[in-house]
Amino acid sequence: FEDYGLSIIAHLHNTSARRNGDRVESVYTCKRVEDSEQGTATLDIERGIVRGVWPRPWQTDTCIGQWHYMLSQQYKRPKTIVDMLVDIVSRNGNLMLNFPLPARGMLDLEELAVLAEVTKWMEVNSEGIHGTRPWKIFGESPAAEKSAEDASFNENKLKDMTDADVRFTTKGDALYAFVMGWPEYKTVIKPLATHTGLRVGKIQNVELLGFDGKIDWSHDDSGLTIMTPAKKPCDYGYAFKIRGAIGS
Repeated sequence: FEDYGLSIIAHLHNTSARRNGDRVESVYTCKRVEDSEQGTATLDIERGIVRGVWPRPWQTDTCIGQWHYMLSQQYKRPKTIVDMLVDIVSRNGNLMLNFPLPARGMLDLEELAVLAEVTKWMEVNSEGIHGTRPWKIFGESPAAEKSAEDASFNENKLKDMTDADVRFTTKGDALYAFVMGWPEYKTVIKPLATHTGLRVGKIQNVELLGFDGKIDWSHDDSGLTIMTPAKKPCDYGYAFKIRGAIGS
């Protein structure tokens, strides 16, 4: 938007710096990749997910249904939202999720039910989401990289993730491995195998967020093998907190 747009964004950032002790706390998002490459903006992908771990922070903006409220519209299921959230965060992204409001200003009953399910999931697993960073790879999937070249508006091509899909996040010295379906007997996280190019460290401990019991596991050239505990801590996206795996 020529000098008009530049002036508005400069005002936004300068005002933020004045209010926050010379720290810019504002964020400007833009759908132009070249602007994010120059550091002018944070890349925003509407209703889509990028390939791999994006080198710079980025954001998806999407909605549980249509952008504006419509009667009898079909909403995303909580499982779909959790799958998207974990996938996006593992790729260095942020999920901005819209809930369209009817005229009375309150979510309808179906929207409230979706929100309650996502909230319940976050109460168990937020440690592996909030304040995390991506790992060396986003994870592994049988068909993870078969999405369209254009990341925008590709969310409708996404399928439900299963126990074959794993996504990674990190925080401090902890690696979080989200297994996106409940393994029937055990799960083998192959990227965490010893003696690979990922230079995985010696694993010291494994725990499952939301589960108080002891986790049985082993670590060797085939990967990290985790025996499935007797009880699920939530309904989707199970986060294993792993100590020692983050190598050099």
